[in-house]
Amino acid sequence: MSFVSINEYINSLDENAKKYGFDFENFMNTEFPQIVPKICFAMPMWWAGPKMYNGYVAVSAAKKHYSIHFHDENYLYKLKEALPNCTFGKRCINVKYGDEHAISIVKQAVSQYLNNIL
Repeated sequence: MSFVSINEYINSLDENAKKYGFDFENFMNTEFPQIVPKICFAMPMWWAGPKMYNGYVAVSAAKKHYSIHFHDENYLYKLKEALPNCTFGKRCINVKYGDEHAISIVKQAVSQYLNNIL
């Protein structure tokens, strides 16, 4: 499915995923109002520069978790110790819905990551 806006993407999700999608979007809008999100690869992305390879954070939803994607795969290795209940994919961390502790740590990591490259 092709999405035009972040709201369209989030509104297409089930209620549980929608809650966390809007939460992450609000977090990004509050912490990084200067970054205009866009849909890329069918998911919401926040680019740190004019090109995707300058660095990005993205969010996508699944049935039991949502994923936060980072441009820098090595950055995720630092999070593995702090988040033993999460699973990791290529350039992403999968956070179970309701795991507020992990969500808090991931938001801190997103802030650190983007602040280091902006």
